[in-house]
Amino acid sequence: MNNDTAETFNPASLKLVHDELVATIESAASRLERFAADSENGELLQLCIDDIKQIRGTLSLLQLRGVDLLAQELVEHITDIPLGSHEITQAKLEPITSVFFILPRYLEYCSQTGRSMAILLIPYINELRRARKAPLLADSHYFPQQHFESKRAPQPELDIPEDFRQVVRRLRHMYQVAMLNVLQGKQAAPSLGMMARALERLDKICGNRAQAKLWWVGSEVLTLLGKDKLQLSKTRKMLFGAIDRDIKRLQFEGEAVLDREPPEALLKELLYLVVLAGADSERSAAIRAAFSTPELSYTESSLIREQEYLKGPSATTVSSMAAVLQDELRNTKNILERAAQGGVEMLKDTPELGENLKKVADTLTIVGLQAPADSLKADMVKIQTWQEGTAEASPDDLLGVADTLLYIESTVTGLTKMNLSDEKLAQLNALSRAEALSSSQIMEAEALVIEEAEAGLALIKRGLTSYAESNYDIGHIKNVASTLSSVRGGMLVLDLPRAAKVVAASERFVNEALLGGEPLAAVQHLLETFADAVISLEYYLDAIKSDRNADTSVLQVAEESLQALGYPVAS
Repeated sequence: MNNDTAETFNPASLKLVHDELVATIESAASRLERFAADSENGELLQLCIDDIKQIRGTLSLLQLRGVDLLAQELVEHITDIPLGSHEITQAKLEPITSVFFILPRYLEYCSQTGRSMAILLIPYINELRRARKAPLLADSHYFPQQHFESKRAPQPELDIPEDFRQVVRRLRHMYQVAMLNVLQGKQAAPSLGMMARALERLDKICGNRAQAKLWWVGSEVLTLLGKDKLQLSKTRKMLFGAIDRDIKRLQFEGEAVLDREPPEALLKELLYLVVLAGADSERSAAIRAAFSTPELSYTESSLIREQEYLKGPSATTVSSMAAVLQDELRNTKNILERAAQGGVEMLKDTPELGENLKKVADTLTIVGLQAPADSLKADMVKIQTWQEGTAEASPDDLLGVADTLLYIESTVTGLTKMNLSDEKLAQLNALSRAEALSSSQIMEAEALVIEEAEAGLALIKRGLTSYAESNYDIGHIKNVASTLSSVRGGMLVLDLPRAAKVVAASERFVNEALLGGEPLAAVQHLLETFADAVISLEYYLDAIKSDRNADTSVLQVAEESLQALGYPVAS
């Protein structure tokens, strides 16, 4: 992943302030809502401003790119709101409402994915900037293109038998006619093709001069738009006008501007779109190579998915929905268990069973879990025939339904472990019953191992504290080594080799230094240094509870602490 375009970060740092941050956002939103109803109340507005400044201060500490700028824009915007119930006040309140919705969702997104993706916030930043008539950010604002020199292969010089400006005027007219159609929503694909053709011609007549690079890259962007590799959004339509202004300059100033470099901001935006499309065309590849463009960790299609996810249900909503589903499934399993023990006839006395199952199946369908929903609907037909008495149910039939419910329960458990993106839902749908059950059981087992390891580290810290407070009575730390051995076993079971090596070095320190019987110089300092290592391990375990692929760099603190103690971690 390219750190310039979708930065990784430690979700644990966000987790430390998440609850307080969300509470402050909710407080600010509540005060803003009350101010909207009482827009003469300057005290409410000031309290809201204070909350937003606190939010900005906290976000600046997290160093999440994009979020800091959004918070700054929010402060700029709200401090410019006048008191009074007139239309200006109400109009200025509207964009803040959408920011208060998206900000906690974006923080949740960062926590779940373990990365920051600042481009997702540009529309909301621009909404605030537009309201105060400030220049809008380009989509390429966070694209780290630094250099605009082109290493394009030399192009053949074209002999132009007519006046240069006349050729440009004609090509500009071709471009404008097609552009007008696109802006009016007429024949978009062929019109974009015509615009691309006009720029290709300009590229040829400009040959190896500096101006040619703009037409070369621009023609590829228009081609990609025409082939639906890129969405034809409002901001991209605005680029058409910017390109036209450069054609106009070439038309009226002629060959005098051929060696003038194109506007870097426009060229950067076009290069960004070429990379974003992720197309494998020969021209796209040549452009990326000629300008040494940075790689993006996402494409247009994946960016659209991330934007949709950001607008979708929050983790709290998903958890609530999963809890309701699990409750319905428990009730259904209880009914089936009673039927297995007391006879299938009991199903006739539970008409609510069909309704419960229908609710579950409908909910699974709504959230996109079609595979488990279809399995449940098939069993619902069987259950209906049993209730109506048109078919007999054997114990094996009941076990089959119970197996379906376990499969669905495992899938629902998976919902709480991932975001509701199309990709993640596809993964859940693709799981077979056995895989779904196995995955759920593995997650539960891993959670238990982590819980046991955390409990062991907490016990070790208490033992070390008692050891120090008792003037180093060795009896308080006799079980520390064995506890560390258990923790190390857990790390190996979880396939966390770096953490296991840290614990192994810690064991050696306890056995050889603390339990070795030799008096220790500066023992308090040694214990503090060792405690740093234990706390580092705790911090890491807390991180992997939410993400098994959490950054292991936090373990470097433990490794450095053990190195200082004279017990380096094995490489």
